[in-house]
Amino acid sequence: MNKDFKTIAISRTDNIGDVVLTLPVAGIIRKYYPDAEILFIGKAYTKSVIETSIFVDRFIDRDEMIRNPESFQNLNIDAIIFVFPDLDLASLARKAGIKVRIGSFHKIQHLWNCTHRVNFTRRRSKLHESQLNFKLLKPLGIPSEIEKKDIPSLYGMKKVVPLPQRLNKYLNTGKFNLIIHPKSHGHGKEWPPRKYIDLCHKLSPDDFNIIFTGSIKENEFIKENFESLFRQFPSIHNAAGEMSLDEFVSFIASADGLLASGTGPLHVAAALGKISVGFFPPMAPVFSRRWENLGENAFHFELDQCRYRYQCREGKNCMCIESIEVDDVVNLLLKESKNKNT
Repeated sequence: MNKDFKTIAISRTDNIGDVVLTLPVAGIIRKYYPDAEILFIGKAYTKSVIETSIFVDRFIDRDEMIRNPESFQNLNIDAIIFVFPDLDLASLARKAGIKVRIGSFHKIQHLWNCTHRVNFTRRRSKLHESQLNFKLLKPLGIPSEIEKKDIPSLYGMKKVVPLPQRLNKYLNTGKFNLIIHPKSHGHGKEWPPRKYIDLCHKLSPDDFNIIFTGSIKENEFIKENFESLFRQFPSIHNAAGEMSLDEFVSFIASADGLLASGTGPLHVAAALGKISVGFFPPMAPVFSRRWENLGENAFHFELDQCRYRYQCREGKNCMCIESIEVDDVVNLLLKESKNKNT
C-alpha cells in the first residue's frame, strides 16, 4: 500500500444499481486506507444513493467535472479508479497529472489515459459484478478476491435522510410493508403484471401493506395494470411518481421488503438490509450469477436454465421470468414476514 495516497477517487458514472454494487469498493478502500479521503464521481441523479455510504467522504458530480476541467487539479486526487469506463473523465485525469489512474485492460481509451490497466473480463467471468469491481484495486495493494458473503458489510448505506412526513401515509407499522417495483427502465427482465396481481390477492390484507412504486413515467403503466387492486384493497397503494430518489431510498429503509426485477431499487433494498426479492433470467449476461441482489436478507428467483431461448432473447417478454411461480414467492414472503415478527 502506498501511504502517499491521501485522496482516492472512484468513478462510476452509470446507473443506480451499478453504483450500489460499487459502494463496497469504497468500503474496502476505507479498510486499507483508513485516513484517505474517498471521493465518488457519479451522475448527479445517483448522488442521493452515494451519499448514504459512511465510506464515501464526498460526492463529485461527473458533469460538473466535465464543465470545469480545472476541478480535477483542485481536488488533489492521488489515485483514481475507473470502475465504469468514461473517456472524457479519463482524459481529464491524465491531463490533470493524477499519478495513479486505474482502468480495465480491455478498454482502448485506457491505453493512453491510465497508468495501470488490470486484465480481467466481465462478460465471460463467473464472478458477481461487485466482485469484479474489486479487481481494479490490485494496483493499490488491496486484495481483489472478496467472497460474496463479505460484501454486505461494505456498502455502508447508513446515512439515510429521514422520511418526509407526507409519505408516512403509505406505511402501516402494524403490518409487513411490502414495496412492489414492477418496472425496470429496461434494465431487467420483468415479472408480468398478472403475476403481481395474483400475488396481491394471495397476501392477506390483515398482514401485508403493499405499496407500488415507480417513476412518473411508470405511473401510467401502474395505473393501467393495477387500478383494480387499488380500488379493491385499501391496504394496496400507488406511490409511483411521488418521490425523489433520496425520498425513495428513505422509503425503502422505512419499509420491510421489496420485490423487483434486477434493477436499482432491488440493490438499494438489499444494501439497506431489507428483505429484497429479485427476479432474474437464467442467461448471460443478465443472470443472477452476475447481478443478484447481495444483502443480509436478499433472495432471488431464477430458473435453473433457459427453457425458451429464442422467445426470451428475441421477444419483449421473458418466458423464464414468467415461469416463476406466484406461490413460491408468496411462501417466501410469508416465511420472512413471520421471521421478522419473532
